[in-house]
Amino acid sequence: MQWLIYLIIFSGLLACNPEKVSTQTDKDGVITRLPHVWKSSISEGPRSFGLHRGYIIDNRGILAVGMRKSAESSAKGEQYLLFKDLETGENIWKWDEFQFKTIGTLRQSINLYPGTMLLHDASTTYHINTMTGKTIWKSRNPEISLRPYPAFLKDKYYVPGVSIESQRRKRREPTIFACDVATGAVKELMMPKLKDEHAYVDPDSIYYRGSMLNIEACSRDGIDYLVVPFTEPGPKDLFNDTRGYFGLYNITDKRWVYERIAIRPDHGGASSSLKPLVHGDKVYLTSLTTVGCFELMTGKEVWRRNLSEMFTGFNDFILVGDKLLLNGDNATLYCVDANTGLPMWTQKASVLTSDLYHQDGIIYYIYTKFLLAVDLQTGKLLWDMPSPDIRLEGRDDSWFTGFVTGTPAKDGKKGRIFASTNYNVYCFEAEQ
Repeated sequence: MQWLIYLIIFSGLLACNPEKVSTQTDKDGVITRLPHVWKSSISEGPRSFGLHRGYIIDNRGILAVGMRKSAESSAKGEQYLLFKDLETGENIWKWDEFQFKTIGTLRQSINLYPGTMLLHDASTTYHINTMTGKTIWKSRNPEISLRPYPAFLKDKYYVPGVSIESQRRKRREPTIFACDVATGAVKELMMPKLKDEHAYVDPDSIYYRGSMLNIEACSRDGIDYLVVPFTEPGPKDLFNDTRGYFGLYNITDKRWVYERIAIRPDHGGASSSLKPLVHGDKVYLTSLTTVGCFELMTGKEVWRRNLSEMFTGFNDFILVGDKLLLNGDNATLYCVDANTGLPMWTQKASVLTSDLYHQDGIIYYIYTKFLLAVDLQTGKLLWDMPSPDIRLEGRDDSWFTGFVTGTPAKDGKKGRIFASTNYNVYCFEAEQ
């Protein structure tokens, strides 16, 4: 019996004093291993995935996706949300109400409010109390094919979808819906100004006019606006038979300020823009490997630049001061001058990536299966770390995957970085 007591005490000491890990660097001084502040499990067996954007809520905890085996042998696994304490990694609450036991959204589909969050997972939306982890309401609208990426503004969120009337007429044409955060009520708002010059009937006998993925909302001088990128069929071209445009819609007065500004020059094809970045009197949009800066209220081009001749695109972009960072699907992270579009530096990147995260002059992101940190000013690589699960748990199948986020340095306290692997969330001290 006495040996059992000693064993319990010894195990407790190990839990309080995890294995000491020394910082390691490669021949170029790039950090390849760091000691962690804490690690916390997100897997009950299967490899976890989901949430490419990190969310820190109420300065209390961080949101993560948990994974367990499914009762059905053919299923990949069941997912749920975990809210983990920022200081310890311990679970504060668990939320397990996904409609199909899986999360479809990976990025930009969650918005935080005081004490609550709204999670829009395509056809199903959930409003959750972040203090208790309890559902306030949930709403399902599968009949209007809502897209996964809303634009949030005040007490509303706006989502592209396909109206019932368009479906009745067998037409593929996007409609924007306005939704109420307090109740989940949904109503049609408007459609973009599509042209039918190159519209066609697809193999399913649907008349295809265009599509929409990402939109953004903003307010100026007491008036609410939507920046509305969309694509529509175009003539035969180099990469695809698509054209990309954007417009600015005045929500308050229910009118278009402008309707059809080309994001990419009318040759070479197009793709859906990432969610527009609105900053002051400018807006930034993308199409394939073109990024453009435009005057928000007029649509006038400030600059536009094609960063690659490859038929590819971007999976995320962020604005940090006078620098625009774009993560390319061609395995390149670009930094360009936000005022001119002139390239400043590049660094390695990947299609298999998290969203970009900036903190205290450092850009953090996941590159295929490694956690990277890059100096914002120079593009110098500072971190290039594999998943610690490989060494700590003997899991050779573990990658860094999902999100990177953090808390900045404050009042002499070091900043922290939180990143997920297939099995755990890790907390590290941030690059100093």
